[in-house]
Amino acid sequence: MKNKRRNSNEENVTQHYSNDSEPKESSIFKKIKTVMSGLGIATIGILLTIAIPVWQIYFVETAKIKMEIASVHRFESDSPNILLSTDELEQLELYIPETLLYEYNKQGKRGDKLHFPKFSISVLLKAFDKAKQDIKNIADINNSLREYQIQIQKFINGSDDEYQLEEFRIANLKGWHLSRYIEDNEAAYYETQLLAITRSYSTMKFTEEGTPIIRMEAVGSLLVDVGEDLVEVSAENIKRLNRLREDIRSIESQLDKLEQSQSERYSSFDVEVVISNQGRASTSLRPVALMRVQVSQENYADVSLKMKEYSENAELAAGATKIIRYRSDQIYTFPSDDQVLLNNFWGSTAWFRIYTMNTGQEAFSSNKVAFADNLNQKIILDRLKDLAANEISHSP
Repeated sequence: MKNKRRNSNEENVTQHYSNDSEPKESSIFKKIKTVMSGLGIATIGILLTIAIPVWQIYFVETAKIKMEIASVHRFESDSPNILLSTDELEQLELYIPETLLYEYNKQGKRGDKLHFPKFSISVLLKAFDKAKQDIKNIADINNSLREYQIQIQKFINGSDDEYQLEEFRIANLKGWHLSRYIEDNEAAYYETQLLAITRSYSTMKFTEEGTPIIRMEAVGSLLVDVGEDLVEVSAENIKRLNRLREDIRSIESQLDKLEQSQSERYSSFDVEVVISNQGRASTSLRPVALMRVQVSQENYADVSLKMKEYSENAELAAGATKIIRYRSDQIYTFPSDDQVLLNNFWGSTAWFRIYTMNTGQEAFSSNKVAFADNLNQKIILDRLKDLAANEISHSP
């Protein structure tokens, strides 16, 4: 009996200790589980906080640039850089505007004549056209000058009732348009002198009837001087006509060479690019771009381009499309090998792309097009013709 009671007490004690330790262990595990669960949720929250902006930046809210070349043009400079360096070209000076031959101050007053004036090719070509026209006009001019000389002789001789010296006045002199044939200051001098002879009443003598007495010998001397000037002009015209006729072909040949040289050295490239941002974030483009003109895999020239109106065109909003224009420096600034390649293959078999980047250092490239604008336009027109033909063939 005692053994049974002892065993029963031992069982009760064991059960008591077992019941006391079980709740304590369970409570600890629950706390650990709760803490771990909280840490897991916090970690997930932190990861989500980091991941969502990263996703937005790199996969959702990013700029996606597409570039397509619309056209390429060769822009020829019209800078004044050509000297009249040959005897033939010097003949064109007579047909060049005076404003390009003289110095002028800030007030626009004409100063000394330039010793070595330079002109653009367009100025020389216009002067050449005037020279060619002058060959046709010189004969007519000399006919007019001969007519004026005949009138002067009639006034001086008094042999024709229509041309009496005492009736010669400023209107007759102005009718000859002397400034067309002699220097402006000389023409103005003759007019001033004639007015002094015929209208300076303060120094003139008068008849009893009050009629001013005009010094006919002074009028005659003035007309003699005018006639001599017109004779000189006629002689110069004949010399110029003969010389122009002899040299006109040589002048034309020299201008052709100069025009080609100007195009090969003093021209630049204008490229028009359609740039669209198909992403969901705005971006800013760099002001420079690269045009690579390729003839073959190993034969190419790189041309630096600058964006025109950069402050207005650099920013490209999300979903926006802009037509952006780039221009290169003049060709003579390029390496000599690149100059040769660009001049030889412009308008022929070469092709090119445009490369640029944004302020985030991301680079973009365009489509590939021919290095000749007329060829690109022809390709577009051919495609449009094919489209039109297909629509007509499928129309009911």
